[in-house]
Amino acid sequence: MGILGSLVISMLGQGWELNSRNRAIMSVAVETSTSTTWLVRDIHLATATDLVDGSGPQTTAQFTWTDGSGAHVCDYALVLNAFSRTCDAATLNIARSIGNLTFERTGELITITYDAVSLERPDVSDSISLNVALGAG
Repeated sequence: MGILGSLVISMLGQGWELNSRNRAIMSVAVETSTSTTWLVRDIHLATATDLVDGSGPQTTAQFTWTDGSGAHVCDYALVLNAFSRTCDAATLNIARSIGNLTFERTGELITITYDAVSLERPDVSDSISLNVALGAG
């Protein structure tokens, strides 16, 4: 009985560990998906940016455009390890626990790179690199 009990406890522990890791992986996936959605949307709509072509990586970026409802300005930055989007004076944290955020412009191509780390499990992370065409939408 003791050996059987030990095996059951071991299996439960492994199941709990696997469940914890899977929740952390899902959390990072949701964070990166949300941030990617906002970035692609805003960059595709943008007709201008403060990123200078060929100037190298920057830690912040601004994208602007005008549509039927008026002019829009969206700023992206890393604020206390959160990926922050301030658009038309409304701020939204689009991802948490982010590091190494950079924006770079080459012609009309904007490259964004950053690392996303699970808040619950620092051993679960993802490195993101996006190439998005400015004004493609």
